[in-house]
Amino acid sequence: MLPIVPNGQDATVVDIIFGLALLGTLFMVARRWRAFWDRDFTAEDRRLATQCAVFVVPPIVVLVHEVGHVLGARMVGGQVLGFHYGLIEGSVRIAGRLSSSELWWFNMSGNLAGAATGLAMAVAGIAVVGMRRALRRILIMGGLLQVAFQLVIYPLLSLSARFGDWQVIYDFGATPGLSTATLVVHAAALLAVWRWWRNSGRRTLFDVDHGLGTEQARLGAAMAAAPHDPQPAMELAVLYASNGEMSLARETLDAAADHPQLTGAGAARLQLARARFAIIENRWSQAYLSAQAGLAHLDPHDDDEVAQRLWANVGLALASMDRPEKALEAFEHVRPPVSDDPRILYTRGLARMAVGDRTRGEADLHAVVGWRPEGDLLRLWAEAQLEGREPAPPDDSDRPNYARRTKAPPAPIAGV
Repeated sequence: MLPIVPNGQDATVVDIIFGLALLGTLFMVARRWRAFWDRDFTAEDRRLATQCAVFVVPPIVVLVHEVGHVLGARMVGGQVLGFHYGLIEGSVRIAGRLSSSELWWFNMSGNLAGAATGLAMAVAGIAVVGMRRALRRILIMGGLLQVAFQLVIYPLLSLSARFGDWQVIYDFGATPGLSTATLVVHAAALLAVWRWWRNSGRRTLFDVDHGLGTEQARLGAAMAAAPHDPQPAMELAVLYASNGEMSLARETLDAAADHPQLTGAGAARLQLARARFAIIENRWSQAYLSAQAGLAHLDPHDDDEVAQRLWANVGLALASMDRPEKALEAFEHVRPPVSDDPRILYTRGLARMAVGDRTRGEADLHAVVGWRPEGDLLRLWAEAQLEGREPAPPDDSDRPNYARRTKAPPAPIAGV
């Protein structure tokens, strides 16, 4: 009797749940068929494409994964006794007197097939620029998610739960050489995919989503041609941020700031942009450091508008870190018209009240109330602070219950 080697586990209930999600996704695609595949790739289209990447792509790759095991078994002389395919799981049962290295190959083959399929999908979505944008997003996102599952999630599940392919693949006692080589290649592959995603993959996906590749390329070329000029980097960062890609915006500014040719007033302007972005994201320490770095590029006695706005952002950051005394020292460097900005008045008013100067603090808050129109969020916060309370939550009666806010949004102080 030949020994029987199982591979994988049965999870019928999970398959049924996933199948319902798959059918729901396909139904939504059918309902929006024309709009989904046209050239106007809207935010709703992007959400549906992501849903397809999560629920439509995995069953395809899982099937390839299991077929890979079958082919791997036959390559080493194993006899396939059973084949099970669920939508997101499967198993292959084989019989045969396999050596440790042959058993290693049988378990590795399915994972290689699955990871290669996911990678091929992502590469196709990137390379075939004439493809419909919805399909490109499905291939890129679905392919990368499958690479992550095949090379990260599944190995962790397999090793931690002690079942499945990776328990055999990383059996260093049975196959020390193969397991060690796998570990090295595995780590190198993950590093390569991660670096590609960070360096160019996200920017390609941004172009797929928003159709702004020409503008990206123009500004990128301008940055490369004139690294001493901060304007192209700031314009590219704004392009990313205005389309919801704050991480790309931040990294664009960080890369430009690190260039040695960017000095003086240009560097100060770029650091001001970095400070503004940091405050938008509530990264107060980074806002403080960026503003101070900008001031370091200027003459200590310089009090032009850029210098004043840098000092203003120093004050905003320090006040947000509960350091009102230091914040007020920074605001001393700011003159009208910059100091008349309601965001500065609001923050300075709170800082003054925090150090006991209630009269001047309330005067600043009253100035905000006078500057801003009725219903403005900053005005609502100023009125509430004068009355010793928080603003009421916004009227979300038109939203579903789960999306209704129970607190007012924070006071908008970014952008000075």
